[in-house]
Order: sequence, then C-alpha cells, then structure tokens
Amino acid sequence: MIRTATQKIVFGCAIAMLVGALASLVGFVGLLLERNIRDVLTVSFMAMTIFLVCCAIVLFFMSKPPRYELRPWDGEPDGNKPVVRPDSCKF
Repeated sequence: MIRTATQKIVFGCAIAMLVGALASLVGFVGLLLERNIRDVLTVSFMAMTIFLVCCAIVLFFMSKPPRYELRPWDGEPDGNKPVVRPDSCKF
C-alpha cells in the first residue's frame, strides 16, 4: 500500500514537528547551562520539547498506510454494496 496525498502531508508535518523539537531541545540545553532548572523558561522549553516529540510520534503513526485493504463501511462482508429498494425506505 502507498501513502495518499493527505498521509504525505501529515508525514511532512511530523518531520516539521521533529525539527521544531530539535530547535526547542537546543534552547532547553542552552537555558539549562545558562540558568538553573528552576527557571520558568527552562522548564517551558523542556515541556515544549516533550510536547513536540509526542505530536511527531502521533502524526507519524497517522501517516502510515493501512496494512490491509479497507472495505467500505456500508458494504457487505464480501465487498458488495447493499441493495436499497424504494419500498424498504419507510419513515
């Protein structure tokens, strides 16, 4: 199975999240060396790094193609669509 266009866009967003996480990790290490871990900005950069990495993981798994062929939701188990007759549509 191949990725659809939407899955490719989501995969690109996952890569962008990792780039942002790398930038925030550099900022976190710089603030950790310059200031203490007790500083508000240092902890904020740490939280931002963790958040961006978690978003990248979720987006990566959302961008994966399905492992098997998906059937339509309204179809029968054999793949055929159900036949709807006008007389069976009663309100």
